[in-house]
Amino acid sequence: MRQKPFLRNISLRFLVDENLPFGIVEYLLALNYDVFDVAASNLRGHKDTFLWSKAADEKRIIVTRDLDYPIPKLRPAPYGVILIRVPSNFKASLITNVFKESVKKIKLESLKNKVAVISPGRIRISPLP
Repeated sequence: MRQKPFLRNISLRFLVDENLPFGIVEYLLALNYDVFDVAASNLRGHKDTFLWSKAADEKRIIVTRDLDYPIPKLRPAPYGVILIRVPSNFKASLITNVFKESVKKIKLESLKNKVAVISPGRIRISPLP
């Protein structure tokens, strides 16, 4: 798990799924958030239900591209969810840029009990089902 040891913004915590580029982890760390990087942890390859429960227990926002997360089925829910929807041919740098540009437009604290679906040039926020 790669984390900054100082100046942590403890108001929000994130769980970044292993299907996302490290640039997203770096960006959130640069903003001084507490970030759990699944790809760099011993939880790599764990089931989505396990990661969902971990995020819920730790009140983290899940950041993922995975459409298979059990959003409507499992409770308790995590703090919130950011689902990144980009074409499959997008390279890591493009995915990171879509995330950065979208996050600049979202008040992250407002994601409590919500899912934000972000794609190039579009953000949709709705309640967690």
